[in-house]
Amino acid sequence: MAKRASSSERIKKQAVVRKNLFLRDELVAAVCKYFCRGFTVAEIIDEVKRNVGVPLNREEPYRLIAFAAQKGWLRFQAPLSYDAADQIRERFPYLADVRVVRTGVSDDISFHVASVLMDEVCSLSRSRPSHSEVHIGFAGGVALRKTARIFSEMLKEPKEDLPKKIVFHAMVAGFNMEDPSTEPNGFFTYFAGEPALQVKTSFLGLLAPGIVKTAEMEKLKSIEYIRDAYERAKEIDIVVTAAGGHWQQGHSGLRSLYKQWASRSLDQLNKAGCIGDMMWRPLGKDGPLDIKTEMQTVTLMDLRDLPDFIKQKKKVLLLLGPCGDCGGPKEEVLKAILNYERRLITHLVVDSRSARGLLG
Repeated sequence: MAKRASSSERIKKQAVVRKNLFLRDELVAAVCKYFCRGFTVAEIIDEVKRNVGVPLNREEPYRLIAFAAQKGWLRFQAPLSYDAADQIRERFPYLADVRVVRTGVSDDISFHVASVLMDEVCSLSRSRPSHSEVHIGFAGGVALRKTARIFSEMLKEPKEDLPKKIVFHAMVAGFNMEDPSTEPNGFFTYFAGEPALQVKTSFLGLLAPGIVKTAEMEKLKSIEYIRDAYERAKEIDIVVTAAGGHWQQGHSGLRSLYKQWASRSLDQLNKAGCIGDMMWRPLGKDGPLDIKTEMQTVTLMDLRDLPDFIKQKKKVLLLLGPCGDCGGPKEEVLKAILNYERRLITHLVVDSRSARGLLG
């Protein structure tokens, strides 16, 4: 005997399929258009009946909007604070671009980072003969994973200035055994085997443990496939990274890694005044910590490599959003990065609360 649809399923079908032969998606599009214009439910019902010829009851617009949200068809774009961005640019004139996002959550930061990345990729492509390839290095973390996903969606839209090929480099090795999706090697799945992408893609992973004994680092780098990743790091045009903060509260992913696998090294970092991290390297109040710990993370570049990288007219794009654990701003880490005597970044996308802390 065939299974009958539940009453709730029948209601959903009745809410979206009416006598005018509208498919669900077509009716959803009409309702969402009026919703995004700020119409009330009563006004949406009136407009749909007047312009589309479909009568809806008071509950049906909610169901249709919820359906669109579940499908990912609705997206909120947080506004930018231009005044705050201008103030940061005035205080730190070496920054090529600053965007301050008026938000309290990291998702909104990721969208704007992807937008900046697209602008820079297209700019590089225009400057190169025949729009040849561009190389992007991704560090790790949840916010950068979201950035990679959004950037992959942007690459599905035709644009004249796109390069013929983008090569993605993993800037850090595997560091989270419980959630490998936060590693850049895992981000590459957004760009692999996607026929809708408007560019060709290839990848250079960093297939190494996330943390090793410092004395064994050179031996690790001598392994052929790891050595190749380091040698080809010089091809990278743009580094996309994030920064962790709230170190003493235990909210840094790097601190958690040291606590689990290298407690002695963690003690060394705490005594040295570590406040956070950037690109999986420790930061103190005055910038990168120059301390040789017993154990160290495996990264394609050290923070002290970035000033020379930038001197080659290459770019470092920093995502700085609210703390993923407590939601707090990270102005202390931002001050350490921007006030360092040498340039560590060229582009900044930051949440408005961290920006206020910096400027205040």
